[in-house]
Amino acid sequence: MRRFYRVLGLIAGLIVTAFFVWYVTRSLRGHNLSAYATPRAALGITLAALVWPFAALPLAWAWRDLLAGVGTKKHWRELYGIMCISQFAKYVPGNVAQYAGRVGMSLARGIPARALAVTLIMETLLLIAAALTVGVSTGVVSTIGLDLLQHHSSQLAVILALVVLAIAALFVIRKFAPPLLRRFAPRYTPALDGALLPPTAHLLRAFAFYCAMYLMTGASTIVLASFLVPGAPHDYWLLTASLTLAWVVGFVTPGAPAGLGVREGLLLLMLTPAYTAAVASVMVIALRIVTTLGDVLILCGGLMLIPRRGIESPIIPSPRQGPNAP
Repeated sequence: MRRFYRVLGLIAGLIVTAFFVWYVTRSLRGHNLSAYATPRAALGITLAALVWPFAALPLAWAWRDLLAGVGTKKHWRELYGIMCISQFAKYVPGNVAQYAGRVGMSLARGIPARALAVTLIMETLLLIAAALTVGVSTGVVSTIGLDLLQHHSSQLAVILALVVLAIAALFVIRKFAPPLLRRFAPRYTPALDGALLPPTAHLLRAFAFYCAMYLMTGASTIVLASFLVPGAPHDYWLLTASLTLAWVVGFVTPGAPAGLGVREGLLLLMLTPAYTAAVASVMVIALRIVTTLGDVLILCGGLMLIPRRGIESPIIPSPRQGPNAP
């Protein structure tokens, strides 16, 4: 069944991508694209991409807090390296390879399986909740964004309700699972050693870090728009809301590699009321370039920052010891 949903998501992503390509081709037909091929635009893409490695830092800090809440202490640098290296696999069709890589790297570096499973579940729920919080709040501030949110309020309400119910269910499980297991399945009671869920303070800090991450990626979009289309009046709140809500839709769509096509489609839907079709199409294409370059920079940062394992300095005998000394 899970494979069926991944295939269905991949097909949906391909359909949306095909529509996006058709729409962009039609919108840009007859327009002079050389107006966007300028050193200023290239600088904007570069600066916007440079924001992404810093935006990934709150993800590592949040994961550190979640792990600490279930009794596992890890340095943020090591966690940042794991996330930065494994997340690049999201470009593999199926949208699950990054999680497989992250699980493998985490287990290899001594993160317990239960702590890993709990924090990954909480991370997913909190990421979606933070995206909805930032996306809806910034969209409400924007007049255009508010109109769009009103048209899609029922879908957003359903997603938000599901996230709230899932988080509430986890708290219920934390309270009632231990006595139920001890009574009806005593052989599983050893799994109750330690915390089932991180404390509320850790969850709130992680949620704040995720909100900060979305605001930083929104700032990246603002930088891009300011350099790419310097003469246009920009709605900064709309830009932040568009990217955040497009991210969460691409995140929950199975099968689409890195949300390809799905995010672009929603971005076009939200940006077209504020820009012409041609300008919105160029901005969406440029944003995909920015995110890809940003992911490459994040990968490089992870490779540089993650501590090496299995590499020890050679033992050099002291002058008072011979090479055969014990």
